[in-house]
Amino acid sequence: MGDHATVMDRSIHQTPARECCFPEIHVVPYHAMDLLGKLLGTEARAKALKLFLMNPDTKYSNIEASRQAQVNPTRFLAEVRRLVKFQVLKTTSARVLSEAPAQGRSRRTPRLVRIEVFYANKDFPLFPELRSLMLKAAPHAKGQLARRIRRLGNVKLAILAGVFIDNPNSRTDLLIVGDGLKKSRMKSFIQWLEAEVGKELNYVAMSSLEFKYRMDMYDRFVRDVIEFPHETIVNKLGI
Repeated sequence: MGDHATVMDRSIHQTPARECCFPEIHVVPYHAMDLLGKLLGTEARAKALKLFLMNPDTKYSNIEASRQAQVNPTRFLAEVRRLVKFQVLKTTSARVLSEAPAQGRSRRTPRLVRIEVFYANKDFPLFPELRSLMLKAAPHAKGQLARRIRRLGNVKLAILAGVFIDNPNSRTDLLIVGDGLKKSRMKSFIQWLEAEVGKELNYVAMSSLEFKYRMDMYDRFVRDVIEFPHETIVNKLGI
C-alpha cells in the first residue's frame, strides 16, 4: 500500500438566437458508478471493466477480482464472461499454489493447481477510449469524497493525487491529515474507494502534529505532495 505514517482564442460570430418554446430538460444527477452501470449494462459490469482496465497488466481469478470489486462472485463471473465474449477481456489458465485438500484426502498439502484467469485485451480497438472513460468515471465528486473522509475522524487536510488526477508520477494517491482517525473506518473507506477506483491505492494517513513536524523539517515526501499537481478536497490548515 506504499508509505504509511500510521494506519489532480477562437471567436465565433453567431446571429442572435430567437426565443423558442423548447421544454426544459431536467438532468437527474447520478453517482458516477451508477451512471456508468446504466451506460454499460449493470453496475457489476462497470466495476469489472474498471478493475481490468485500470490494471491492464494484471491477471485475476474470478475470486480475486470479485473480492476487490466488492461484487458477488457469481454475478461478477457472468459479467466477465460477457466481456470476454465482447473481446474486451481475455482468458487463459495459470498454475497457482493451493492449500485446499486434494480429493479423497483430509490433510491440507500445498500443491499446484490450474485455474482460469482473466485480463484486459490491450488490442481491443476501443481500449484507450474505454480506459479513459474509466479514469473519468472515478469518484472525483469532491463533495461525496470529502463527506466520507470527514467521517474518519477530525480530518484537517485531504489531498488527491496519482490515480485521481491521472498522474503516475505522484508520490501517493491520497494523503489524509487528521486526529482521532479510526483505523476500522479507514480500512472500510479504503476498501470502498479501491473498489470504486478499480485499483489498489497508495495512501498515507498522519496526525496533524506529525504533518506540522514534517512540514517544518522540509520533509521531501510531504513537500512533493504539496508542491506537485494535486486536488485538495478538505483543507482546514490553510495549505
